[in-house]
Amino acid sequence: MARQKTNRKFRHFGAILLFICAIGAIRPAGAQEVFLNYDEMSLFEAPLAAEIGDVTLLVRGMAEGGWTYRREIDDTDESFGARFQAGAQTQLQNRWRVRLRYSGRYATDPQENPDAGFASRVDEDYEDDVTFSVGGTWGTVAAGNITELVRDQTWRARGAGAASLSFDDVFGSLAEWGGGYLVRLGPWVVSAVVDEEGDFDLGAVYQRPIGQMDYRLSTRYTQGVFTSADGSRRFDTKAMSGVGELIYGSTLFDLGLGYETLSSPGLEVEQWYVSSGVRIKIGVVSVSLEGHYGRVEGEEKSSAALGVQYDIARGLSANLGLNYEDATVSLGGVNLIASKGTRAIVSVRYGF
Repeated sequence: MARQKTNRKFRHFGAILLFICAIGAIRPAGAQEVFLNYDEMSLFEAPLAAEIGDVTLLVRGMAEGGWTYRREIDDTDESFGARFQAGAQTQLQNRWRVRLRYSGRYATDPQENPDAGFASRVDEDYEDDVTFSVGGTWGTVAAGNITELVRDQTWRARGAGAASLSFDDVFGSLAEWGGGYLVRLGPWVVSAVVDEEGDFDLGAVYQRPIGQMDYRLSTRYTQGVFTSADGSRRFDTKAMSGVGELIYGSTLFDLGLGYETLSSPGLEVEQWYVSSGVRIKIGVVSVSLEGHYGRVEGEEKSSAALGVQYDIARGLSANLGLNYEDATVSLGGVNLIASKGTRAIVSVRYGF
């Protein structure tokens, strides 16, 4: 078994290397930077920057205080969250761009997995990530905590305010550490990530304006792992997902689809889902409405989210979120998902 697992890892690494070599053989129109989507980190302003010799230092941060009402237990909780990103970058004589980034997140009411539902929340947590990348006209190679790179490139747009749409992704995920490659080829952005266990993510995004509209199409193939909600089973997963997005003026419409198979000794599971949403900005107010519906071996899972954001000043906003979810799936004596409830969130957020 150990030899088979080792051979499996080498085959996956070989597949990724061939994928990268095939892309590298194409002359790109320009390089694409590695950007990790830190969700709630404000992008109202550019990060703080300072020059020390040939090195540019960048700092970006966000702090948020909020109140959450949980309808199922008729209770209100206070929460505080903060996150930051610090980086150093320089350009070598051969024009390669070298970057080192460190990010940290602290939250008194975080989610271990933002797509797993309310049941995944713990009391208090601090997480940090580090990434290193080298980029040029041929693309960008990165290593570190970058295994969500493809997901961030191909995922649906985040809702406004404190909206959070549960289950809006495949179950399978990658380990924390890995290596990846990303390149822009005209209107295409192609990315690949392989983790320390040999699982991988492949993605492609096509985006361009046509007339008065902007179109974005993405596709993603994921091979990862998933652990059931009760911790009793570990599944190997394979999934295909995609997103279609249309922007007209200040309004964004999108539709996401996914299909996935989960395999564990003696148990095979299939799931499919569809997610959709609309987001509009009117002056200083942004509003979003999203919905999700899926079936796991005939069992339903659903969620909905309404978000409102009011921009008070540069970097300062007031936020509202109404989030609902319902998913209880048990198969073969395994509690696969168990999360149900409605939450109302009000928060004040400041970012730079």
